[in-house]
Amino acid sequence: MSEISLPTPEPRLRAYIESILVGSSVPAAEREDIAEELYGHLWQRWKDALAAGANAAEAAETAIRSFGEADQLGREMTGAYHSRLYATTIGVLLPAVTSPPGKLWGFRRLRLLLVLGAIVELVLVWIDLIQLTPGRAAVSACGALFALALDVLAYRAFGRGQRWALRYCQFVLAMVLTQGAESVFAAPSGTYTVPMLGLIGVWMLRPAISGQMADWFSSSRTIGRTLAFALVVAVGAGYLAPYAAGATPDPTQVSASDLNLQVSAVCTRDATDGVTAIDVNTRLRWSRLDLFPFGLGQGNVFNSWQDGFETGVSPSGGQNSVDWRTGWIPIPSQFPMYLISGDPQFTSPDGSLDGLLFVAPPQGLVGLDPYVPASDGIEFAPGGLHAGWTYDITQHYEWQSVTGLGTGPVASDPLVTIRYAHLDRFVVQALASCDRPGSGVQMQLPYPWASQ
Repeated sequence: MSEISLPTPEPRLRAYIESILVGSSVPAAEREDIAEELYGHLWQRWKDALAAGANAAEAAETAIRSFGEADQLGREMTGAYHSRLYATTIGVLLPAVTSPPGKLWGFRRLRLLLVLGAIVELVLVWIDLIQLTPGRAAVSACGALFALALDVLAYRAFGRGQRWALRYCQFVLAMVLTQGAESVFAAPSGTYTVPMLGLIGVWMLRPAISGQMADWFSSSRTIGRTLAFALVVAVGAGYLAPYAAGATPDPTQVSASDLNLQVSAVCTRDATDGVTAIDVNTRLRWSRLDLFPFGLGQGNVFNSWQDGFETGVSPSGGQNSVDWRTGWIPIPSQFPMYLISGDPQFTSPDGSLDGLLFVAPPQGLVGLDPYVPASDGIEFAPGGLHAGWTYDITQHYEWQSVTGLGTGPVASDPLVTIRYAHLDRFVVQALASCDRPGSGVQMQLPYPWASQ
């Protein structure tokens, strides 16, 4: 006896399987096999419903209901091939669907914007790593890489007709046009700027706002408010990261608290108790040093490293000077005064002078304090300092008098000022007199008289 052939609502069952796959993101190479496997399970449930007494159409609906919601199954299937996080984010942003038929005018032009954006992000990552300190480079580069990932994701979604990708393109285009306009209006008086990226943005504006482009993307599913909000936050974070990096303290770089600066003065007096000579003793110790202070591109380090200090000796006012701990105290350079005599004496743990340059004050101080002679400055070259080492520098000063301006030093003790500049980032000042040593205190920049 031959088996009776039962009618099967195959189109209905196939359409349901397709709706599951539309809402999923599974490997393209396995999609056909997955569809057949799902159809096999669905067909078996259809047969079971028939055996329970339902007709063919009712059995199909019963089998579909027993399978569950197509959207939920699509997300679960995506999670099975990737992860639950992927299923709820990338799987929604980049579903495994075919592109809408045909391509509108301006489609490739607008999509090119995402390619240019990705190129710009890669360039920014390279610049950050070369020029910024490691901590700030990490923040800025992470933001740029995040924006790059969004560009790549939006590029793929754009090709699949996803509406959120069109909105993303429009946002990027608005940023490009805004920056282009800003560069034009910010140009100095009498000059003009040609914003190349802004002009490219104008070239892409028409397809971005056309109604036909919006209609072409209208058939895609919405991604939901929660994911849309997360996407806006992610885009904003990616673009704001470079600005945040500049305002974020870098833990890989030293601060004033890492420098222990001590200064003392040994005074030689005459019969009138006037100070005829001073030995200024400066002791410094770094607990740690900067990690790549000029970024990974250290090619300009020998021209840019400006670490060192200047010494000034005021002829009077050691005990009575105002703002003993925190004030900038100008050091008058008129005669009579104390002038440095001989070379500084240097002591380090290994007894060497390697890496030290006894030249003008460090660049961070040059031009800011007109009262200190250049010969009173000591600059450290790259590699001249080591973390944890204690350095002692002694500078000998002698009283110099000029006829008509006094023949001997005044009875009041001189004031010794040490200002240590670490690159162009901060200055530490220590004050001392003959019987009063001093410790370093970070000073506010710039100098109060720097603009005079």
